[in-house]
Amino acid sequence: MNTQTNHSQSAGNSSSNPGMIKIEETEVEEKVISKVKNTSPPDYEALRDLIRPHIESFDYFVDKGLETMLENIKPVEVIDPHNKNKLRISLENHTLLRPEQDRKALLPNECRQRKISYAGRFLVEICFQYNDTPAVSRRPLSFGQLPIMLKSKLCHLRDASPKKLISCGEESTEMGGYFILNGLERLVRLIILQKRNYPMSVVRNSFRERQEGYTDKAVTIRCVREDQSSVTVKLYYLQNGSARLGFWIDGREYLLPVGLVLKALINTNDKEIYKSLTCCNSKGNGAIGTQLVGERVKIILDEVSGSSFCSRNDCLHHIGEHFQPVMNGMENEKLSNVGEAVLRDYIFVHLKKNDDKFNLLIFMMQKLFALVDHTAAPDNTDALQNQEVLLPGHLITIYLKEKLQQWLYKVKKLIEDEIKKKGDISILSNQEYLIKIMGKASTKSISNAIENMLKTGRLVTLSGLDIQQRAGMSVQAERLNFLRFLSHFRAVHRGASFAGLRSTSVRKLLPESWGFLCPVHTPDGEPCGLLNHMTSTCRITSYYDAQGSLKIFANTIDHIKTELVSVGMVPSQPKLVQAGPPEVLNVLLDGCVIGSISSSIVEKAVADIRKQKLLAPKVIPADLEVGYVPLTMGGAYPGLYLFTSPSRFIRPVRNICINSEENLNNIELIGPFEQAYMEIRCADGGDGGRKDSFPATHEEIHPTAILSVVASLTPWSDHNQSPRNMYQCQMAKQTMAFSSQALQFRSDQKLYHLQVETIDLEDQSRKSDKVLSLFARSNLNKSSHSSIDSDGLPHVGQIIQPGEPYCSTYNTISSKTKQFWLKGSEPVVVDYVAVDGGNLKKPLQKVNVRFRRRRNPVIGDKFSSRHGQKGVCSQLWPDIDMPFSGVTGMRPDLIINPHAFPSRMTIAMLFESIAAKVGSLHGKFIDATPFDSSTKKSNGESSSQSSLLTDELGPMLASYGFQYHGSEVLYSGVLGKELKCEIFMGPVYYQRLRHMVSDKFQVRSTGPVDQVTRQPIKGRKYGGGIRFGEMERDAMLAHGAAYLLHDRLHTSSDHHIADVCSLCGSLLTSLSIQPKEKAVREIVGLPPARTSKKVTCKVCDTSRGMETVAMPYVFRYLAAELAAMNVKMNLRLSSSKGA
Repeated sequence: MNTQTNHSQSAGNSSSNPGMIKIEETEVEEKVISKVKNTSPPDYEALRDLIRPHIESFDYFVDKGLETMLENIKPVEVIDPHNKNKLRISLENHTLLRPEQDRKALLPNECRQRKISYAGRFLVEICFQYNDTPAVSRRPLSFGQLPIMLKSKLCHLRDASPKKLISCGEESTEMGGYFILNGLERLVRLIILQKRNYPMSVVRNSFRERQEGYTDKAVTIRCVREDQSSVTVKLYYLQNGSARLGFWIDGREYLLPVGLVLKALINTNDKEIYKSLTCCNSKGNGAIGTQLVGERVKIILDEVSGSSFCSRNDCLHHIGEHFQPVMNGMENEKLSNVGEAVLRDYIFVHLKKNDDKFNLLIFMMQKLFALVDHTAAPDNTDALQNQEVLLPGHLITIYLKEKLQQWLYKVKKLIEDEIKKKGDISILSNQEYLIKIMGKASTKSISNAIENMLKTGRLVTLSGLDIQQRAGMSVQAERLNFLRFLSHFRAVHRGASFAGLRSTSVRKLLPESWGFLCPVHTPDGEPCGLLNHMTSTCRITSYYDAQGSLKIFANTIDHIKTELVSVGMVPSQPKLVQAGPPEVLNVLLDGCVIGSISSSIVEKAVADIRKQKLLAPKVIPADLEVGYVPLTMGGAYPGLYLFTSPSRFIRPVRNICINSEENLNNIELIGPFEQAYMEIRCADGGDGGRKDSFPATHEEIHPTAILSVVASLTPWSDHNQSPRNMYQCQMAKQTMAFSSQALQFRSDQKLYHLQVETIDLEDQSRKSDKVLSLFARSNLNKSSHSSIDSDGLPHVGQIIQPGEPYCSTYNTISSKTKQFWLKGSEPVVVDYVAVDGGNLKKPLQKVNVRFRRRRNPVIGDKFSSRHGQKGVCSQLWPDIDMPFSGVTGMRPDLIINPHAFPSRMTIAMLFESIAAKVGSLHGKFIDATPFDSSTKKSNGESSSQSSLLTDELGPMLASYGFQYHGSEVLYSGVLGKELKCEIFMGPVYYQRLRHMVSDKFQVRSTGPVDQVTRQPIKGRKYGGGIRFGEMERDAMLAHGAAYLLHDRLHTSSDHHIADVCSLCGSLLTSLSIQPKEKAVREIVGLPPARTSKKVTCKVCDTSRGMETVAMPYVFRYLAAELAAMNVKMNLRLSSSKGA
């Protein structure tokens, strides 16, 4: 089976061949050409939408995050013990500048060249307030340089035109979304977190280990403040029917009786709490639970009554008494104020009113009781409907907040220590001296912490930031090709903490992920299922609307409440006794119980809200998530859940309930939470294989909406086995391609640049489609210079052999010259030389030398088609020996084994070959979009009108004189005789992968060994040996090559001659004694004569039984290790005759 890979070359050869038959286009040809895609210019705005969540989150950090973060940082107070003066220190009014150096704009390209960070100066005002007086003194203080994201509001390239970007050394399509740190491009990973402000019922065995009497059931909610910091609150169920409320302070969990918290929130009594929890108006056993609910409530109230907590002030006093030691800065506050601070800062922090917190706690307890009574099922924490993502700007906001808060605490301790040390009462009033003390707290450590987090991906935090993982927060943005670079921004990771779990539930592809996460774009190795990629239509909500303005959530919430009240919702009020499910359902908006609505009108209200989302004046936001959970016994807890918060997944679907006369946009944005309870039919109108028909309210826009950007580029992927599509998603990101248009300005550690006869620069996104060829031709400069130039730098284009110098430096202080030699075993060509200067204060220079290596394909290099047909080049044949066609004279570039197709079932590769053959003959592109049959049905074509792809392309091949099914008769290139078989031949797109023999081959005769075991060290870079494991050992034994095995593992590894005592069997007690007098007199002019040494056993005190034995040195090392553990190893020696 033969396959030709160069599309443009095959098209040219076919059209110019005089033996070709030209036939006019038939009806079948016109039918196929009507499906050809329009080759219009690409939509770069759509590409920017893929990266927009990263940029908008950092814009939030600049516009809103810094402001709200400083407002929520707790001030510190220092009291002078001598005169009782009080100083209050707080942070206000930030300033984050654009990247500059020496009062000039610092551009990203310069940062890459000089290996520095693209960062702007960060200033904050330090406020001093004495004795609670209104007068406040402010001093600006610099906290170093904060990294700036490219294309954000503080980036110099924000609104740059393509012409301006090129003049700045960037690509014309630069999209940003990453940071430049020490010259390297790094981006923050999108980490999966629990959905914010939504109470989830969970069943976990680990809950039993909290304390004695705890069960495995709880309701947990992750509450997020406006500055994106969060506190997770858990409501545990106890075996005696009571409950405990748990929350975290500085990495430690604290528990409170739930009845105590209820009475501490508002002024209420036991009767009101009882009626609120039991929903006395509900006569049935609906989702609220059974009659046991009332008994549980009595137990909860008796716990509080037994402790004599009668009033709200008593409860606050009790909470403050226990939490005052852990509340920083509240040592001198009243206990009731401390209790208020605990409720405000750690319990339901997303709500500001205690009335709303009371209603939410009542709702959580009702949901917990329904879970215990099995009238409601637990929520799945692994389902996407209960998850969201952590965006880069949000992570930087909460991390910077913690570092600034810790810096304030450190400043307070330094000032108190200074007062104790000197005893000067004027220290607090001397602001200059206070600023000097603050310098000891290292203000630059704040920006250094942010930069180190982005560089290494490790979080160094005391509180934990309510995030489970501490590593892997950022990755390097590799530019091997554009698809690899783009995939970094579309990837979502479950978290490094889940990688070590033995459970496979976190890796499963659940139905809730439909349309949001790609089912095939995930690695096939260790991170399978943990590292996923968003689909091409999936977006993430942010703080910005479609016009780029900040959303005003207060106005949005008011509009939503007004609309719900108009359709029958009853607003919630504190102490209002109301019915529960199934009569009425609670309505929650971003984790706040805003009211209740009758079960009979809730569906009408949901339809009205969805219609309001589609109106042209956006009173209701288009990304509002309307999650209506109907009442089902044993199902999810019912209610109407509305979400407007950022960091949520959304995607577009078509609302088919909208009449065309209403002149509304029928494209609606939905989230994963509401999708689980919606009826969405497929794009072809199908029911997805369901037995029973259902009234669909929405419809998919296109079948390929379930695939990621990379997965959707596989032609006819619906005709391949699914693992092959997974492999292609990985290999597409390993393909050598043009990674950047500004390649000449980049100095990355490793870049790939293809050299072909013609280079198609049509657009960035299709570059890997156009320029890849199986054989890379090179046009290198053949001139070689053996000496370095007078400035100590090599010439551009100079060929340097291994071991030759390529750069020389001269030290003006020591007057010494140092040369740098080329390492490795491959010759290189000097491709780029740049001398980068420092700033005005440090005019030192840095030299960047970029080498280029020629990498023609050799045996062992890895290749792959776009259908997961990966393999290595097994043989390079001369072009003259390749088989050829007697009609066209064309020769295939690659011959593939036909046995690769039956087991792998990559039928789409055969389709691609036929379609590419037709397209090259006709000179047009063929539409290779998968799920073509579904698209036809959505367009109104009947099953009789639709035909197979081969039936459409076959007549076109026949019209050009080729065989109907793409087979051809070839002639042997060696003998010139006709091959007695028809060979399938046609153009196929092949990818050359980055895995090359020149980077991986390893050979060694002698070299460095390990100092302990005396075995060869590992590592190709250090000249180490090749790994020889158990499978290699078994292969040697299976072939009967026992002596070869002995040679590899002993003679050529750690061969050692040891002295062993045959009397006591000791290996470690041999002692070598040199004779005192030389037996032979030395002769002048001759080498010294050998003197026989005497080896004795120290235990036996004789040399009579000493024998020399050949053994691996690691065996001697094992004996020494056992002796250190007081375990003696005895050896029994025998001669070869007696063996």
